[in-house]
Amino acid sequence: MRASSRAGIVAAVLLLATTVAGASDPVAVVTEIQARSGKVEVKTAGAEWQSPKPLLSLRAGDQVRAVGDGRAVLLFTGGRGTQVVTAANSPFTIQAPAAEGGSDRARTVLGNVTSFLIGQQRDKTYQSLSVRSVRAQPPLILAPRDTRVLPGPLTFEWAGSDRLKYRVRLLGPQGAVVWEQSGLERRSVPYPSTAPALTAGTRYKWELQTQEYGAQSASFEVAPAADVTRVRDSLALLTPGASRSYPPATLALMRAGLLFQETLYADARRELLTAIATSPDEPTLRLLLGHVYDRTGLTQLAATEFDEAEALSAPKN
Repeated sequence: MRASSRAGIVAAVLLLATTVAGASDPVAVVTEIQARSGKVEVKTAGAEWQSPKPLLSLRAGDQVRAVGDGRAVLLFTGGRGTQVVTAANSPFTIQAPAAEGGSDRARTVLGNVTSFLIGQQRDKTYQSLSVRSVRAQPPLILAPRDTRVLPGPLTFEWAGSDRLKYRVRLLGPQGAVVWEQSGLERRSVPYPSTAPALTAGTRYKWELQTQEYGAQSASFEVAPAADVTRVRDSLALLTPGASRSYPPATLALMRAGLLFQETLYADARRELLTAIATSPDEPTLRLLLGHVYDRTGLTQLAATEFDEAEALSAPKN
């Protein structure tokens, strides 16, 4: 066989393999599941109809259906928009739609965040609430914790008993005290505007102390100016005005996903908590919040959110 013929066969085989692999790649992810008094189900290749898990990946040919007043939102890869599935358009068969209008920058940001969300579905590998200890716990730093933060208002948050008095102390890179406040009740404490300004690109440590439990600490870094500009430009594309076809809960999920990718976990947590206050029954928001807690070492809170996401997406009897 001639070398040119062999080369042609090899090229054809590689092309076929690439085509097959591409055909099995996810083209959408489930970003909202609202069963209400109805239900939402999916049917993937070779499977029966079943309730979807939050952030389930979908491939071309998969189907989604809503019954009664059930509702699902699908987010497509490549910045190609969303699809709301209700009883009126069920069953909906997944196809990669044509690209939406908008700038290349917008499609890149939307596509990157969608790809990140596709990888966040979680199998149950954590300890359930029913078997974890429920004994009283010492105070626990919540945020900022092992994270970068954007410049601007900063709030110190922790969990603990209402009967205790707390002291918060902020330390600079050399361990020098930047600011402190004592005699605090258990509440969020904003960093005062009159306190020394924090420096971009600098890592700080803050301590939470009680007489009964001693001190604990967590660190955070103020993001450098170049990163701040990039992140804020990207966040501006994930707003109702810039992405009109994206439902609010999905946009909030995408904003939190972008912040998570940038290791801005405290900002991602705040974005998710705000969205949950508006959409408390949305399991995908709970799932991503669980990932934020898991990444920052808050494993019990992570398990709580994972449990909540599972319960909210479970079939209703």
